[in-house]
Amino acid sequence: MTAEKSEEPGTASPRVPWWGKLIRFWLAVAFPAAGHLLFDLRVEGRENFTNSPGTLIVANHKTDFDIVLLGPTIFWSNRGRGPGGRVAFVAAERMFLPGYVSDYILHGPRWLERLVYPANLSAVLKGIRAYPIGYLRSRKLKAHLRAVLETVGDIPVQDALARPVEEVIPGAPPHAPISRVLRYRYHAALDQEWGFSVLAPEIRKELRSRHVREVSESLRRFAAILDAGDSLYLAPEGGLETDGRFAEAKAGLFRIIATARAPVVLPVNLTYDFMATGRIKVFLTIGEELHGVKGWPRARLEQEIIDEISRMGTVTFSQLAAAGMRRLADPDGIIHAGKLRGEILRKGMELSRDGLRVDPDLFDPDWFSRRWRRFLAYARRRRLFGLIGAWIVGDRDAMFAPGSPFTYAANELAELVRFYPVGTGTPTGRVVERARAQARMFPASSCSTSV
Repeated sequence: MTAEKSEEPGTASPRVPWWGKLIRFWLAVAFPAAGHLLFDLRVEGRENFTNSPGTLIVANHKTDFDIVLLGPTIFWSNRGRGPGGRVAFVAAERMFLPGYVSDYILHGPRWLERLVYPANLSAVLKGIRAYPIGYLRSRKLKAHLRAVLETVGDIPVQDALARPVEEVIPGAPPHAPISRVLRYRYHAALDQEWGFSVLAPEIRKELRSRHVREVSESLRRFAAILDAGDSLYLAPEGGLETDGRFAEAKAGLFRIIATARAPVVLPVNLTYDFMATGRIKVFLTIGEELHGVKGWPRARLEQEIIDEISRMGTVTFSQLAAAGMRRLADPDGIIHAGKLRGEILRKGMELSRDGLRVDPDLFDPDWFSRRWRRFLAYARRRRLFGLIGAWIVGDRDAMFAPGSPFTYAANELAELVRFYPVGTGTPTGRVVERARAQARMFPASSCSTSV
């Protein structure tokens, strides 16, 4: 089978060309090195990845760095176990469109973004066994227009759209051909998500039917990968979590499992302790395999998987600080630093006693002091609040507005507590000893602790 044929969807599992295997190996070497500069990765449950044939690895989707951290972990865990490194990835359709490097990866000067905007990673991504999947009811505007270009031709953009061009692509000339509009100048508008109603009625039906066929073929390809005994990585949410809570699972999860012969589900959780300057601590927790899931009703399947992923989360300093600020801040957004420090420790100890995974470093006095300073530096750098003596002062409404870091982190903690069966575990003696020592040093009622 040639490399070109191996990329075609169908009933057979796509094969990796020799150069794709080489790229995969070097990425597995380079990603951990690059990730080490940015993150402090803590992996738990690596032994749960047994490389069972047809393993569907499902994880929450926090940032675009997820795959940089999870991919090499899976790759090296897989080495020497059966096929050795044969892991495929379900990737967002946007990664296969021109502009992905410029809009999502490269954050540099505008001239450089404009220069690399035409770059297309499709061949490289497929070479390392990453394959696209799109939303069924909507696409990026650039994907819509490229489909028009491929099926209808390079028609004026006004003839391709059902809405006024200025409303969809501000500044674009209505009579300009589509190829001229698919340029960096309009990249912000082209990156917006639109339903098929944005297209002119005379071409809408054909392009919607074509897209449905492409999505169905992609799902059959993913099932074929599992049936061949390989592993497949999927983020069931289909996009980034926007508010710290697990988003609704997309239909692709159920359809892949329903199509594959005997899939095994391996849940994975990633949690970022992100409100800090410098390297960010990341907790990657691999759960136990779920067998016999084929045939489950969709509602049960999605809920079981969401529950498994969510309850493996780790309680972090960021979550505890955000929840503490929400509880302690008065209407004017004023909090005493000493009370907040004590509240972080008190709540951390309470959750640890209930059996939740709590960052064990939280109860190390030296680490806690350093982490506290990094938290303050993060907040001040992003102008989330100010400090006046031992008092934290900020706008309460702004601090906990939708989309703010504090709202995100507080929602993470609330979600974790909601999914975790409280009372099923107890903290280790060492953790208890550390927590008690810290609690004595920074009691919740203290108002004299120095910032």
